[in-house]
Amino acid sequence: MQHDAADRDIRARYLDYCAARISEVFLSLSDERTYQLMEEAAREAGLEIGSLGFPEMMDLVTQRMRRSVPLPEFDTWRREYNESPEAFDQLFLEPESAGDEGEAE
Repeated sequence: MQHDAADRDIRARYLDYCAARISEVFLSLSDERTYQLMEEAAREAGLEIGSLGFPEMMDLVTQRMRRSVPLPEFDTWRREYNESPEAFDQLFLEPESAGDEGEAE
């Protein structure tokens, strides 16, 4: 059981790391570039831009960026994280203790 919890925790950290990397790139894009990526992704998927809502457009951009942002495979990342977890602390979207705030109140 403890192994499963540890595995879930490290996988959650990996996903958080990946989301943070994609978010960094996403936030660095101009509005024009974001729209261009969305248009390209919609065309590739055979979708009409006018038929898409905002959530669908953002999903397309995110999927497109996921393919272009270099991210390590899970096993590689886990090995690097286990060697030096403190090197990753500032890279996560949310501090580890953020969910614990307010529990004592």
